[in-house]
Amino acid sequence: MRKAVVFGLLHAGLAVTRSLGRAGIPVTGISWNPHDFGLKSRYLAEKHLVEGDRAVLDAVRAEAAGDRVVLFPERDEHVEWALDHWDDANAVSDMPLPADREAVVRLRRKDVLPVVAAEAGVPSPGTVLADGDDSVREAGLRAPMVVKAVEGQEFALTFGQKALVAESVDEALAVARVASERGFQTIVQEIVPDSHERIYSLLAYVARDGRPLVTLVGRKVRQGPLRFGTSAVFEVDYEPTVLDQGLRLLEAAGYTGIAHVEFAQDPRDGEFRVLEVNTRLPVWAALAANRHLDLPRIVYDDLSGREVSPLPTFKDDLTWVYLAKDVHVSLQMARRRELGPRRFLREYLRQPKARAIFARDDPMPAVASLAYLRSRTP
Repeated sequence: MRKAVVFGLLHAGLAVTRSLGRAGIPVTGISWNPHDFGLKSRYLAEKHLVEGDRAVLDAVRAEAAGDRVVLFPERDEHVEWALDHWDDANAVSDMPLPADREAVVRLRRKDVLPVVAAEAGVPSPGTVLADGDDSVREAGLRAPMVVKAVEGQEFALTFGQKALVAESVDEALAVARVASERGFQTIVQEIVPDSHERIYSLLAYVARDGRPLVTLVGRKVRQGPLRFGTSAVFEVDYEPTVLDQGLRLLEAAGYTGIAHVEFAQDPRDGEFRVLEVNTRLPVWAALAANRHLDLPRIVYDDLSGREVSPLPTFKDDLTWVYLAKDVHVSLQMARRRELGPRRFLREYLRQPKARAIFARDDPMPAVASLAYLRSRTP
């Protein structure tokens, strides 16, 4: 039985670790950060807390001694590591990424994504690369707009959110200049109005032969930071257009592996416009790691060379909740008169639920997550 190596051990990495560990598959965890609470999971057979890119490669090679491993990069920085060490990583591991490195880059880069989307016939918001004042002004974008990094998560860590709102072109240019001074290449993008409660996602795993083996469509219920954050509550909510457009986009890019494709439904015309593609699992990965749909095991089996048959699109009534974050987000919404107690409690009274961190058979990551939350508090 081949080893699984999980690089990054927060919410998604923990979900993969538990899924494979419960199946008796040996799982090794690698992390750059001692506050990654998944390091405390009882389902880790080995763990490596390392510093620097080279140490990660050394750890993967050590685990692969005598055989290849199945390597799961958890977050954007871990996928970026894989891109930077593409040949070395592929020499000793199989990853849920395509054989063609450029297929990953085409979807990760937010300035290139609208081009790929147009090739696939998938709508996207008006977008321009902020590489000069004239190009942004000539794009004719309608306010309000957001300024985002072209790729990666460092922008969010630096500015406290992954997108900064601008009410005019001048304001967008000013934000882009500040970002550039801090080393970020950015895009300016039109905001799909009143869409914060209509943010849908396709989670898919596409085999190397192009067959989608797993598909799931859902919707953000609450997110933080408000309007432009990551999920605090996410629910399965099937929309056939999201499924169709998401798969068309992945096919147009020549992409295989795990993909998280995010759309906003425009209330003006009902169209779904693609916002971004994450070439890795979303934070709510535990929603797809349950007894009815075990995506990590399907990925592991496929990358290990086992025969895997495609599953129907997952449509079960299931909600993912991250309580600690949702309490904070819900209090903000309550102050803005956007959320009342009954609506807040509805997600917690519904059954069944997928919890972000806590598990009865593996409680220590939930305890360790307190230190993680403290480390994230300014």
